[in-house]
Amino acid sequence: MEVPYVHPGPASRELLFLQGNHRSSHIWDGQCLSQIFRPRHIDDMWEFIRGHPLHPRIVRRLQDTGFYRIIEIGRLQFNWALITAIIERWRPETHTFHLPSVRLEDVEVLFGLPVDGIPIAYPHSLRDYRGEDYLHMLQRLTYFQPAEPTALSGASRLQLKPIRQYLVAMDVEITDDSPPEDIDRHTRLFLLLMFDGILFPDTSGNLVT
Repeated sequence: MEVPYVHPGPASRELLFLQGNHRSSHIWDGQCLSQIFRPRHIDDMWEFIRGHPLHPRIVRRLQDTGFYRIIEIGRLQFNWALITAIIERWRPETHTFHLPSVRLEDVEVLFGLPVDGIPIAYPHSLRDYRGEDYLHMLQRLTYFQPAEPTALSGASRLQLKPIRQYLVAMDVEITDDSPPEDIDRHTRLFLLLMFDGILFPDTSGNLVT
């Protein structure tokens, strides 16, 4: 069977107007690029969960949020070659991957995450927040306040280790009779670790934004 010809670039440059300088064009032309990608580090979330099983009330609360499926799936073995290939398809013009076959529905199927409903937008007022403002909001929502001033790195980046230590101390206090407010605060802090350590990792390895 004859293999059909696959066009290496976008069919139209009306939107992807940077194709001429995109690394996919250089690779297609046979150029050897010296830039090495630095993979995003995945926090040791799975080791933390194995060492500190979640209370059933926390599990039920996470199930209500729709994110517990991530815990059920567990650690995935990454295909670094595939990840690099996906990075090659990143488009700075649209801040999306140029992969027509991958849709939001695929993420819903793979992770069981809800994609329907009202979207969550970043409040414009948070653009003026500084480090102390984020800490105050974190304390109000979770009752967590880092004891060391060095726990805050930069304008809005918090070290993960103090959060894990605080969760360990909270686990001991969570019982079948704990008030719902304590369950909510514990769940919010755990979701903070999940978002940074699993869903939205960065190259820092030990900081949450």
